Amino acid sequence: MSVADIAELVRVRGDQLLATTDDVDAVVDVVTSNLRPHALRVRDRGERLSARLDHLASGSVSLNRLHYGADVTISEVAPEQGEFLLSLPVGGRARFAYGDTTAVLGPGAASVVSPYRDFRLDIDGGFDQVVLRLDRQRVERTAALLTGSAEAVPVHFDLAAGSVSTGLLGLVEAAVQLSTDPRLDNRPRLAVQLETLLTETLLLGYPNNLSKKLGGAVESPSSDRVRRAMEYMLANLPESFSLSAVARHCEISLRSLQIGFRRELGLSPGNWLRAQRLDRAHALLAAADPASTTVTATALACGFVHLGDFAAQFKQRFGQSPSTVLRKSDRGGSRRR
Repeated sequence: MSVADIAELVRVRGDQLLATTDDVDAVVDVVTSNLRPHALRVRDRGERLSARLDHLASGSVSLNRLHYGADVTISEVAPEQGEFLLSLPVGGRARFAYGDTTAVLGPGAASVVSPYRDFRLDIDGGFDQVVLRLDRQRVERTAALLTGSAEAVPVHFDLAAGSVSTGLLGLVEAAVQLSTDPRLDNRPRLAVQLETLLTETLLLGYPNNLSKKLGGAVESPSSDRVRRAMEYMLANLPESFSLSAVARHCEISLRSLQIGFRRELGLSPGNWLRAQRLDRAHALLAAADPASTTVTATALACGFVHLGDFAAQFKQRFGQSPSTVLRKSDRGGSRRR
Protein backbone atom coordinates (compact mmCIF):
# COMPACT_ATOMS: atom_id res chain seq x y z
CA MET A 1 0.00 0.00 0.00
CA SER A 2 1.55 3.31 -1.13
CA VAL A 3 0.86 6.85 0.08
CA ALA A 4 -0.99 7.48 -3.19
CA ASP A 5 -3.21 4.44 -2.52
CA ILE A 6 -3.99 5.69 0.99
CA ALA A 7 -4.73 9.18 -0.36
CA GLU A 8 -7.23 7.72 -2.81
CA LEU A 9 -8.89 5.70 -0.05
CA VAL A 10 -9.30 8.83 2.07
CA ARG A 11 -10.76 10.72 -0.88
CA VAL A 12 -13.20 7.93 -1.78
CA ARG A 13 -14.27 6.98 1.76
CA GLY A 14 -13.83 10.22 3.66
CA ASP A 15 -16.21 13.09 4.35
CA GLN A 16 -15.60 15.93 1.90
CA LEU A 17 -15.41 18.91 4.26
CA LEU A 18 -14.16 21.33 1.60
CA ALA A 19 -14.96 21.06 -2.10
CA THR A 20 -12.77 23.27 -4.32
CA THR A 21 -13.69 26.43 -2.41
CA ASP A 22 -11.89 29.77 -2.74
CA ASP A 23 -13.23 31.24 0.52
CA VAL A 24 -10.13 31.79 2.67
CA ASP A 25 -12.06 32.20 5.92
CA ALA A 26 -14.03 29.00 5.33
CA VAL A 27 -10.84 27.08 4.56
CA VAL A 28 -9.15 28.32 7.74
CA ASP A 29 -12.19 27.47 9.88
CA VAL A 30 -12.52 23.92 8.56
CA VAL A 31 -8.80 23.07 8.55
CA THR A 32 -8.39 24.58 12.03
CA SER A 33 -11.25 22.43 13.35
CA ASN A 34 -9.86 19.22 11.91
CA LEU A 35 -6.08 19.72 11.98
CA ARG A 36 -4.53 22.69 13.77
CA PRO A 37 -5.21 26.41 14.44
CA HIS A 38 -3.33 28.50 11.89
CA ALA A 39 -3.24 31.58 9.70
CA LEU A 40 -3.42 31.27 5.90
CA ARG A 41 -2.22 33.68 3.23
CA VAL A 42 -2.47 33.28 -0.54
CA ARG A 43 0.96 34.40 -1.77
CA ASP A 44 -0.13 35.73 -5.17
CA ARG A 45 -2.95 38.27 -4.88
CA GLY A 46 -4.14 37.38 -8.37
CA GLU A 47 -4.46 33.70 -7.50
CA ARG A 48 -7.54 32.06 -6.00
CA LEU A 49 -7.76 29.06 -3.71
CA SER A 50 -9.26 25.83 -4.97
CA ALA A 51 -9.11 23.97 -1.66
CA ARG A 52 -10.34 20.48 -0.94
CA LEU A 53 -10.26 18.57 2.35
CA ASP A 54 -11.36 14.94 2.73
CA HIS A 55 -11.53 13.72 6.32
CA LEU A 56 -11.75 10.44 8.23
CA ALA A 57 -11.73 10.07 12.01
CA SER A 58 -10.91 7.05 14.17
CA GLY A 59 -11.02 7.94 17.84
CA SER A 60 -8.77 10.96 18.41
CA VAL A 61 -6.76 10.12 15.26
CA SER A 62 -7.80 11.81 12.05
CA LEU A 63 -6.74 11.14 8.46
CA ASN A 64 -7.00 13.96 5.97
CA ARG A 65 -6.24 14.58 2.32
CA LEU A 66 -5.56 18.28 1.87
CA HIS A 67 -4.95 20.25 -1.34
CA TYR A 68 -5.04 24.05 -1.52
CA GLY A 69 -4.81 24.50 -5.30
CA ALA A 70 -2.84 27.75 -4.92
CA ASP A 71 0.50 28.92 -3.51
CA VAL A 72 -0.17 29.55 0.18
CA THR A 73 1.69 30.20 3.40
CA ILE A 74 0.50 28.59 6.64
CA SER A 75 1.74 29.90 9.99
CA GLU A 76 0.98 29.52 13.69
CA VAL A 77 -1.43 31.62 15.73
CA ALA A 78 -0.40 30.25 19.17
CA PRO A 79 3.02 29.44 20.71
CA GLU A 80 2.13 25.77 21.38
CA GLN A 81 -0.30 23.35 19.79
CA GLY A 82 -2.23 20.29 20.91
CA GLU A 83 -1.37 17.85 18.14
CA PHE A 84 1.37 16.26 16.06
CA LEU A 85 0.88 16.34 12.29
CA LEU A 86 2.46 13.70 10.05
CA SER A 87 2.49 14.89 6.43
CA LEU A 88 2.82 12.32 3.64
CA PRO A 89 3.15 14.15 0.29
CA VAL A 90 1.31 12.73 -2.70
CA GLY A 91 2.38 15.30 -5.31
CA GLY A 92 3.93 18.75 -5.72
CA ARG A 93 6.41 20.50 -3.45
CA ALA A 94 6.35 22.42 -0.17
CA ARG A 95 8.87 24.04 2.15
CA PHE A 96 8.23 23.33 5.83
CA ALA A 97 9.88 25.33 8.62
CA TYR A 98 9.65 24.41 12.30
CA GLY A 99 11.67 26.37 14.82
CA ASP A 100 15.13 26.75 13.23
CA THR A 101 14.74 23.73 10.92
CA THR A 102 13.56 23.72 7.32
CA ALA A 103 12.87 20.95 4.82
CA VAL A 104 11.65 20.71 1.24
CA LEU A 105 9.06 17.98 0.81
CA GLY A 106 7.81 16.00 -2.14
CA PRO A 107 6.49 12.49 -2.83
CA GLY A 108 8.50 9.78 -1.06
CA ALA A 109 9.40 11.98 1.91
CA ALA A 110 7.58 12.56 5.19
CA SER A 111 7.39 15.31 7.79
CA VAL A 112 6.23 15.57 11.38
CA VAL A 113 5.36 19.07 12.59
CA SER A 114 5.57 18.88 16.38
CA PRO A 115 3.54 21.16 18.69
CA TYR A 116 6.19 23.04 20.67
CA ARG A 117 7.67 25.68 18.32
CA ASP A 118 6.53 28.14 15.69
CA PHE A 119 5.98 26.77 12.20
CA ARG A 120 5.64 28.08 8.67
CA LEU A 121 4.58 26.02 5.67
CA ASP A 122 5.12 27.45 2.17
CA ILE A 123 2.94 25.22 0.03
CA ASP A 124 2.88 25.23 -3.78
CA GLY A 125 -0.42 25.05 -5.63
CA GLY A 126 0.29 21.51 -6.81
CA PHE A 127 1.13 20.16 -3.35
CA ASP A 128 -1.19 17.32 -2.36
CA GLN A 129 -0.79 15.51 0.97
CA VAL A 130 -2.21 13.03 3.42
CA VAL A 131 -2.08 14.41 6.96
CA LEU A 132 -2.31 12.17 10.02
CA ARG A 133 -3.28 14.04 13.19
CA LEU A 134 -2.24 12.55 16.56
CA ASP A 135 -3.20 13.93 19.95
CA ARG A 136 -0.25 15.51 21.78
CA GLN A 137 -1.15 14.18 25.22
CA ARG A 138 -1.49 10.61 23.95
CA VAL A 139 1.86 10.81 22.15
CA GLU A 140 3.59 12.17 25.25
CA ARG A 141 1.99 9.53 27.52
CA THR A 142 3.01 6.75 25.15
CA ALA A 143 6.56 8.10 25.09
CA ALA A 144 6.56 8.01 28.89
CA LEU A 145 5.48 4.35 28.88
CA LEU A 146 8.15 3.40 26.36
CA THR A 147 10.92 5.18 28.28
CA GLY A 148 9.79 4.21 31.79
CA SER A 149 9.03 7.78 32.85
CA ALA A 150 6.39 8.53 35.46
CA GLU A 151 5.41 11.77 33.69
CA ALA A 152 4.51 12.73 30.12
CA VAL A 153 7.60 13.11 27.91
CA PRO A 154 7.93 15.84 25.24
CA VAL A 155 8.72 14.35 21.83
CA HIS A 156 10.67 16.36 19.27
CA PHE A 157 10.43 14.56 15.95
CA ASP A 158 12.85 15.44 13.17
CA LEU A 159 11.06 17.78 10.79
CA ALA A 160 11.65 15.54 7.75
CA ALA A 161 12.50 11.94 6.96
CA GLY A 162 13.48 10.52 3.59
CA SER A 163 10.89 7.77 3.76
CA VAL A 164 8.13 6.30 5.88
CA SER A 165 8.10 2.68 7.02
CA THR A 166 5.80 0.16 5.41
CA GLY A 167 4.65 -0.82 8.90
CA LEU A 168 3.42 2.70 9.59
CA LEU A 169 1.69 2.88 6.20
CA GLY A 170 -0.02 -0.43 6.97
CA LEU A 171 -1.36 0.97 10.23
CA VAL A 172 -2.55 4.14 8.48
CA GLU A 173 -4.42 1.96 6.01
CA ALA A 174 -5.88 0.01 8.94
CA ALA A 175 -7.12 3.31 10.41
CA VAL A 176 -8.97 3.97 7.15
CA GLN A 177 -10.54 0.51 7.36
CA LEU A 178 -11.51 0.95 11.01
CA SER A 179 -13.17 4.31 10.43
CA THR A 180 -15.22 3.20 7.42
CA ASP A 181 -16.16 -0.44 8.03
CA PRO A 182 -19.66 -0.63 9.59
CA ARG A 183 -18.85 -4.09 10.95
CA LEU A 184 -16.39 -2.45 13.35
CA ASP A 185 -18.72 0.26 14.67
CA ASN A 186 -19.37 -1.60 17.93
CA ARG A 187 -15.69 -2.11 18.77
CA PRO A 188 -14.60 1.33 20.10
CA ARG A 189 -11.61 -0.16 21.92
CA LEU A 190 -10.07 -0.95 18.55
CA ALA A 191 -9.76 2.76 17.80
CA VAL A 192 -7.79 3.33 21.01
CA GLN A 193 -5.62 0.27 20.46
CA LEU A 194 -4.87 1.22 16.87
CA GLU A 195 -3.97 4.75 17.91
CA THR A 196 -1.52 3.31 20.43
CA LEU A 197 0.04 1.11 17.74
CA LEU A 198 0.33 4.07 15.36
CA THR A 199 1.94 6.21 18.05
CA GLU A 200 4.38 3.51 19.15
CA THR A 201 5.37 2.79 15.54
CA LEU A 202 6.00 6.47 14.90
CA LEU A 203 8.05 6.83 18.09
CA LEU A 204 10.15 3.75 17.35
CA GLY A 205 10.57 4.21 13.61
CA TYR A 206 10.67 7.96 12.93
CA PRO A 207 13.74 9.94 14.13
CA ASN A 208 13.13 11.93 17.31
CA ASN A 209 14.85 13.09 20.49
CA LEU A 210 14.11 9.75 22.20
CA SER A 211 15.41 7.49 19.42
CA LYS A 212 18.75 6.73 21.10
CA LYS A 213 17.09 5.95 24.40
CA LEU A 214 14.46 3.77 22.76
CA GLY A 215 17.04 1.94 20.68
CA GLY A 216 19.87 1.78 23.20
CA ALA A 217 21.32 -1.14 25.12
CA VAL A 218 18.88 -2.76 27.55
CA GLU A 219 18.86 -5.71 29.93
CA SER A 220 17.92 -9.10 28.50
CA PRO A 221 14.85 -10.48 30.33
CA SER A 222 14.64 -13.90 31.93
CA SER A 223 13.03 -16.86 30.18
CA ASP A 224 10.22 -16.70 32.74
CA ARG A 225 9.40 -13.15 31.64
CA VAL A 226 9.27 -14.23 28.01
CA ARG A 227 6.93 -17.11 28.89
CA ARG A 228 4.78 -14.71 30.88
CA ALA A 229 4.54 -12.47 27.84
CA MET A 230 3.56 -15.41 25.62
CA GLU A 231 0.87 -16.50 28.08
CA TYR A 232 -0.52 -12.96 28.26
CA MET A 233 -0.71 -12.64 24.48
CA LEU A 234 -2.39 -16.04 24.06
CA ALA A 235 -4.93 -15.23 26.77
CA ASN A 236 -5.79 -11.93 25.04
CA LEU A 237 -5.51 -13.09 21.43
CA PRO A 238 -8.86 -11.62 20.28
CA GLU A 239 -7.85 -8.13 21.43
CA SER A 240 -5.82 -5.71 19.31
CA PHE A 241 -3.47 -4.79 22.18
CA SER A 242 -0.13 -3.02 21.87
CA LEU A 243 3.21 -4.67 22.60
CA SER A 244 3.94 -1.97 25.16
CA ALA A 245 0.93 -3.28 27.12
CA VAL A 246 2.53 -6.72 27.09
CA ALA A 247 5.82 -5.26 28.30
CA ARG A 248 4.07 -3.39 31.12
CA HIS A 249 2.30 -6.59 32.18
CA CYS A 250 5.68 -8.34 32.41
CA GLU A 251 7.30 -5.33 34.14
CA ILE A 252 9.99 -4.94 31.46
CA SER A 253 10.66 -2.41 28.72
CA LEU A 254 9.46 -2.90 25.16
CA ARG A 255 13.06 -3.22 23.99
CA SER A 256 13.71 -5.92 26.60
CA LEU A 257 10.65 -7.79 25.38
CA GLN A 258 11.95 -7.68 21.81
CA ILE A 259 15.40 -8.88 22.86
CA GLY A 260 13.94 -11.74 24.92
CA PHE A 261 11.81 -13.03 22.04
CA ARG A 262 14.75 -12.86 19.64
CA ARG A 263 16.89 -14.82 22.10
CA GLU A 264 14.29 -17.48 22.96
CA LEU A 265 12.39 -17.87 19.69
CA GLY A 266 14.37 -16.16 16.95
CA LEU A 267 11.31 -13.97 16.24
CA SER A 268 10.09 -10.54 17.17
CA PRO A 269 7.13 -10.55 19.58
CA GLY A 270 4.97 -9.06 16.83
CA ASN A 271 5.82 -11.83 14.36
CA TRP A 272 5.27 -14.52 16.99
CA LEU A 273 1.89 -13.03 17.91
CA ARG A 274 0.86 -12.83 14.25
CA ALA A 275 1.71 -16.52 13.76
CA GLN A 276 -0.36 -17.51 16.82
CA ARG A 277 -3.33 -15.52 15.55
CA LEU A 278 -3.08 -17.06 12.09
CA ASP A 279 -2.88 -20.56 13.56
CA ARG A 280 -5.92 -19.89 15.73
CA ALA A 281 -7.84 -18.51 12.74
CA HIS A 282 -6.96 -21.56 10.63
CA ALA A 283 -8.12 -23.93 13.38
CA LEU A 284 -11.41 -22.06 13.80
CA LEU A 285 -12.13 -21.90 10.08
CA ALA A 286 -11.25 -25.56 9.55
CA ALA A 287 -13.73 -26.60 12.23
CA ALA A 288 -16.47 -24.05 11.49
CA ASP A 289 -19.88 -24.38 9.93
CA PRO A 290 -20.03 -21.88 7.02
CA ALA A 291 -23.72 -21.39 7.71
CA SER A 292 -23.01 -19.87 11.12
CA THR A 293 -19.69 -18.03 10.73
CA THR A 294 -17.77 -15.84 8.29
CA VAL A 295 -14.15 -15.14 7.51
CA THR A 296 -14.60 -11.58 8.81
CA ALA A 297 -16.00 -12.72 12.14
CA THR A 298 -13.17 -15.23 12.53
CA ALA A 299 -10.51 -12.62 11.71
CA LEU A 300 -11.91 -10.20 14.28
CA ALA A 301 -12.15 -12.98 16.87
CA CYS A 302 -8.44 -13.61 16.40
CA GLY A 303 -7.40 -9.97 16.80
CA PHE A 304 -7.03 -8.93 13.15
CA VAL A 305 -8.22 -5.41 12.36
CA HIS A 306 -7.12 -5.12 8.73
CA LEU A 307 -8.97 -7.81 6.81
CA GLY A 308 -6.96 -7.46 3.61
CA ASP A 309 -3.70 -8.05 5.47
CA PHE A 310 -5.27 -11.00 7.28
CA ALA A 311 -6.21 -12.71 4.01
CA ALA A 312 -2.77 -12.12 2.47
CA GLN A 313 -0.87 -13.34 5.55
CA PHE A 314 -3.16 -16.35 5.90
CA LYS A 315 -2.56 -17.46 2.32
CA GLN A 316 1.17 -16.92 2.64
CA ARG A 317 1.31 -19.10 5.77
CA PHE A 318 -1.07 -21.89 4.72
CA GLY A 319 -1.10 -21.75 0.91
CA GLN A 320 -4.89 -21.32 0.85
CA SER A 321 -7.25 -18.40 1.33
CA PRO A 322 -9.38 -18.22 4.50
CA SER A 323 -12.56 -18.66 2.45
CA THR A 324 -11.16 -21.82 0.86
CA VAL A 325 -10.43 -23.35 4.27
CA LEU A 326 -13.93 -22.44 5.44
CA ARG A 327 -15.54 -24.06 2.37
CA LYS A 328 -13.47 -27.21 2.86
CA SER A 329 -14.66 -27.44 6.44
CA ASP A 330 -18.22 -27.55 5.11
CA ARG A 331 -17.41 -30.48 2.82
CA GLY A 332 -15.72 -32.26 5.70
CA GLY A 333 -18.78 -31.71 7.84
CA SER A 334 -21.04 -33.07 5.12
CA ARG A 335 -18.95 -36.24 4.89
CA ARG A 336 -19.02 -36.64 8.66
CA ARG A 337 -22.78 -36.38 8.62
